[in-house]
Amino acid sequence: MSWLLGIVLLGVTINPPRRRLELGDDRQAVAVAAALTLAAVLVLGALGDWILTSLDISGPTFRVAVGLVLVARGVLDLIRAPAPPVDRPGGSGVVVPVFFPVLFRPELGLVAISVAVDAGLWPMAIGAGAGLALVVGAVSLDRARYLRALGAALSTALIVLAVDRLVDGVFAL
Repeated sequence: MSWLLGIVLLGVTINPPRRRLELGDDRQAVAVAAALTLAAVLVLGALGDWILTSLDISGPTFRVAVGLVLVARGVLDLIRAPAPPVDRPGGSGVVVPVFFPVLFRPELGLVAISVAVDAGLWPMAIGAGAGLALVVGAVSLDRARYLRALGAALSTALIVLAVDRLVDGVFAL
């Protein structure tokens, strides 16, 4: 995987417009949750080789698994409406529901490991940081119709890139 493909894959996996529709309007809570997400993704990326070696999973097998998960996520995002923002009384709930499950999702962890192992830690950090920064920046946007359309376009791009990961993994087996 090239570093540029890794950055793009992380950006479409995060899908900032769709995440914006699932988050409330508290920019501070979203920023804290985005920082927690970036920290978790960096840890997963740094430990990616060790995780795959410890679990005795080859790179091609992991790419196939990541591709399957991303195809499922992309299709779900296309056919299902975004969940409405959860009302957090008193500003609580930075960790749940903002950090997990809205920002830090299983597919993001898998992609972080995959990109770090295949392209390196820096492309993974750049892609995750840029995608999460766009989520924080989008908190002030209130154009739900446009955000839904852009989120659907990114979900479609996710499916295309997921098939690329899947095919790449199958041919490398």
